[in-house]
Amino acid sequence: MKKVLMLTITIFLVINFNGFSQNKYVGIKACASCHKGEKNNFIYEKWLKTKHAEAYNTLKSEKSKEIAKKLNLKSDPTESIECLKCHATGYFPGEQSLATNKKEDGVTCEACHGPGSAYKNKHGKEKKEEGIKLGLVIGTNDEKICKKCHNSESPTYAGFNYKKDWEKVKH
Repeated sequence: MKKVLMLTITIFLVINFNGFSQNKYVGIKACASCHKGEKNNFIYEKWLKTKHAEAYNTLKSEKSKEIAKKLNLKSDPTESIECLKCHATGYFPGEQSLATNKKEDGVTCEACHGPGSAYKNKHGKEKKEEGIKLGLVIGTNDEKICKKCHNSESPTYAGFNYKKDWEKVKH
């Protein structure tokens, strides 16, 4: 019985603390609650001024509806997974979100920093390493994250220059 219990506890710890668990997207409000204002270098406010913050809203345009029609999408761009995966955070196949994650918020912090359900209350200056162990992605100067969306699969792709484009969203 003891061996079974120890094995169960070991499996639980491996699954939940070594990156095999499925973290969920929590939404921009969870991030904004700590990452806004002068004390936090206006990170939230800087995001609000980016195209990422407006990414979902672009799907409401006539141009987006025309693109969806040309692509023979079965639903409106604001509902289509083909569009949402890059215009809202948490919509790539297999990703999971909590009810607090809203597609209307566009491309949020978690698109770059990873889904925050496990680390949202366990990161910061004193707890950075703990956050990383729980799934927090810290800027790695790696354009692979950006190229999940900024690539030739996008019907409006006009090229992507990581160094130049990072300047528009850095914080």
